[in-house]
Amino acid sequence: MAYGRPATVRSHRRGGPRRRLNVAPWIVISVVVVLVLSGFTAGYLHLVRQSCSGSAKASIIASTATATILENLARRWATTEPDVDGVCASVEVTAKDSALMAQALQEDWDAKANGPAPDAWVPQSTAWVRRAAIDADAERMLPDRQPSIARSPVVIAMPKPMAQALGWPGVKLSWQDIITKFAGDPSGWSSLGKPWGPFKFGMTDPARSTAGLLGLTAIIDANDDSDVSAEEQETVLKLKQVMRPYLQSTDQILSELKRAGDQSEAAALQYVSAFPAFEQDVLNHNLRNPRVSLVAVYPNNGTIEADHPFLVLDAPWAKAQAKEVANAFMGYVRGPAGQQELMDSGFRDPNRGPGPQLVEQNGLAPQITALPRAVLLPDSVSRTLTTWTALTQPTNLLLVLDVSGSMKDQVPGSGQTRLSLAKRAARDALALFPADAHVGLWAFSTRQNGTRDYRTVVPVGALGDPVGNRTRKDALLAGVDNLQPAGDTGLYDTIAAAQEALLDSYRKNATNLVVLLTDGRNDDTTGGMTIAALRDQLTKNSKDPDHRVPVVLIGFGNDVDFATLQEISRITGATARSSREVFDIDQVLISAIFGGAG
Repeated sequence: MAYGRPATVRSHRRGGPRRRLNVAPWIVISVVVVLVLSGFTAGYLHLVRQSCSGSAKASIIASTATATILENLARRWATTEPDVDGVCASVEVTAKDSALMAQALQEDWDAKANGPAPDAWVPQSTAWVRRAAIDADAERMLPDRQPSIARSPVVIAMPKPMAQALGWPGVKLSWQDIITKFAGDPSGWSSLGKPWGPFKFGMTDPARSTAGLLGLTAIIDANDDSDVSAEEQETVLKLKQVMRPYLQSTDQILSELKRAGDQSEAAALQYVSAFPAFEQDVLNHNLRNPRVSLVAVYPNNGTIEADHPFLVLDAPWAKAQAKEVANAFMGYVRGPAGQQELMDSGFRDPNRGPGPQLVEQNGLAPQITALPRAVLLPDSVSRTLTTWTALTQPTNLLLVLDVSGSMKDQVPGSGQTRLSLAKRAARDALALFPADAHVGLWAFSTRQNGTRDYRTVVPVGALGDPVGNRTRKDALLAGVDNLQPAGDTGLYDTIAAAQEALLDSYRKNATNLVVLLTDGRNDDTTGGMTIAALRDQLTKNSKDPDHRVPVVLIGFGNDVDFATLQEISRITGATARSSREVFDIDQVLISAIFGGAG
C-alpha cells in the first residue's frame, strides 16, 4: 500500500456517519430538479453517492512529542468523513512514553496498565523500535515499512551568552569537543574570562530520554563506524565524571533552567552550560520568552535525529480493517495538511526541510549542513544502553589475568609478549575507573599460592582507598607491572573461585562482574575441577537473579578453546569475548569491562 491516500479511502463533507440512502429513482430525479433550481445539486449528489456506513476505529499510541499534534490532526481528518471500503473511519490517539512502550511490547499486552492494544505506534525515534526488537515476539509485530512523519535533530543546547562566548553562530563543535575541551577543563569559564563558574554539561537518562539516548549514541561512536575505540570509551568515561546536572528528561532540565532564570540571569548561567536536546525543545523554550534563551549548536561530525516513524503493527490483536484505518490516517499525516501542522509546531519534514519557526532569530539554523548519521542498528542501541548502565552504576569488579608460561610467547610483529600486551590493556582499563569503583586483581596459572592455581594480587575494594602507603589504584597498577609468567593454565578452579570470591563481596545495586583473560585452555596437570563440576557450581550460583555474578571470559590469541569459554560465560549470564589478533586486546578488555555481561 502506498503511503499516500489509499485508493479505498474517500473523503467526505462535514457530518456524522450515516447509512446510504435507498431512494426510488423518480424521487431522486424530482429532488435533483428542485435542488438544481436552488443551486445545491453538487452537494446533494455528494451526499447520495459518498456517504459511509458503520464504523472502524484504529487505536494509535504516540510519543508525548507528537500525541497532541496527532490528536488535532485526527479531529481535522474526521471532518473529511474518511472511510475504508465504505465503512466510516476514525482514530483514537493515546500518549505514551516511547521507552515505556518499547518495554510494553516485549511483554504480553496489559490493557489494564497500558490501555487498549494499539494498531499503530508512533515512537519518538527508530531507536526505541530497535530497543523493542530485542524481544523476538515484539520484533515480529514491527513492520518492515517504517516511514517518518517528521524529524527533529538532537543538538547541543546552550544558553545564548555561553554559545556566543564560544563563537556561535559560526563555531564548529562536536559532542567530543564540548565534553573533553570545555566540560573537562578544571578552570571552567574563567579560561575565557567569564564569571560563570565551571562548565556544566547536563545529561538526561538514556534509558528514558530520547535526546539522551541519541546524544549518547553519537558520543559513544564519534566517527559513526559502529565500533567503539578506547579513545571513544574514554570520552564516555569523561562524560560520567563531568556531567551535571543528570536528570531523567530534557523537560526537567528546561524547567530547572527557567526556574533559575526567574531568579536572575547569573543563576541561569551557573545552572547548566550545555546539554543534549531536540531542536524543537530549544524552540519551545525560547517561545516562552525566558530571561536566558537557548541556541542550538549542530554537531559538525554528523547529526542524529528523532525520525518519528509511523508503524502499523502486525500484532496478534490487530484486525485488518483497523490496520487499513491506521494506514489511511498515516497517509493524511504524511500529506500536505499533516505536514504543515507538524512543521508549524517546530518539526522538520521527513527530508529535513525546515518549518517556518526554525530561524536564527529563534536560536536555530534553517539549513543543516552536517550530514545525518547512519541508520541506527539494534546493536548500537543495545551497546549504548548497556555501556551507560555499566558506567553509571557502582562497579564491583574482579580482574583475573592469565600468567601461565605461554603468556611469555612473543606476538609476531609487535616486539612484545602476550603478557606485556595484557598488562598494557589492564593498565589502560584501570586508568578509566573513577575513585569510587571497587576493583581487585588476581593472577592465575597453576600452583600460584601453595596448592591453589590463583593468588590475590590486590583484594577488591574502592580505588581511592589506601592499601599500605598508596591508593588501591596505584597498588593495582604496580601489581600488574610485577606479574611474571610461569606454570600451566589452571582455568576451571580459578573461574569457580573468582566467582565465589565476588559473591562473598557482592555489592547490591552495583555491576558485579568477574573478567578473566586467558591465552589457553584448562591444562592443569596437577588435578583440579572438571568441566562438569564447574558447570554444576556455576549453575547453582546463577539461580538467584538478585545475587548473581556474571563471568566474562576473554580468549586471548588462537590457542584458546573459545567454544568452552562461551559455554561457561553463558551459564553465568554473560558473553565471552575474543582477541584473536591480540593487537586489539585493549579494546576487547575495555569492552568486556564497561559493556558488562552483554
